[in-house]
Amino acid sequence: MKKWENVAFGSSIFIVLTFLPPYLDTIGISFLLKSVCIISVLLGVLFSLSKINFLQKSVTKKVGWLTLITVFIFVSIFADLMN
Repeated sequence: MKKWENVAFGSSIFIVLTFLPPYLDTIGISFLLKSVCIISVLLGVLFSLSKINFLQKSVTKKVGWLTLITVFIFVSIFADLMN
């Protein structure tokens, strides 16, 4: 992880894949449409993150991985609390 952008990419992919599929299941759409929706949301989020100037700064591998793991833990706990 050389930039904050990579940390944000990993975090956003995890957040979208954690929260979007259960929401799409409650709507009741098909698997193909759900896949297209997830891919389009991910591409939109990743494109938006690549335009943020702060995320272009460099970060050490240790801090980047620790931040990413911390986000994974907090999002997992939050997702469990919501269900």
